[in-house]
Amino acid sequence: MVFPEVWKAEDGSVLTLRRLNDSDAENLIAFVRNLSVSARYFRFGQGDYDPALDESLKVCTLRPDEGMHLVVLTTADTGEQVVGSARYVIQPDRSSCEFVIVVADKWGHHGVGHRLMHALLECAKGQGLQKMVGRILASNRDMLQFVRGCGFMISDSAEGDWMKIASIDL
Repeated sequence: MVFPEVWKAEDGSVLTLRRLNDSDAENLIAFVRNLSVSARYFRFGQGDYDPALDESLKVCTLRPDEGMHLVVLTTADTGEQVVGSARYVIQPDRSSCEFVIVVADKWGHHGVGHRLMHALLECAKGQGLQKMVGRILASNRDMLQFVRGCGFMISDSAEGDWMKIASIDL
């Protein structure tokens, strides 16, 4: 996959998909803080989640042998703004990875999530990984529908019926 990938949204906004870098920490914090309570709950397990700079720097310093973190940005009056974030972390078996993905509320259903997921899948394949999985709350019906549409199979989690496992062979 070649980065950056640039395209125009329906409203004319220019969007850029690229790898996350160290200088994105403040933008990533602002992105998370601007998510709705429900979006933060579905992504982090708590609606009042508020990332600290240290946590964001940890996320920003993911090494290539650990996984991949991608963002979609647009330019606002205040500068670059993150509108979507997706990452996978390579698991100890070195053949699978676990993904997470979140898109800003106002950018949902505009193709941002699909672009991020497609890029994640391509990057994981390119690293020779064989399987991608994600843990999704059973109540997150939109995400379950999204990953099904991307070709993932959904199964029950051993943790209980409140959690589902999305998986796809790469």
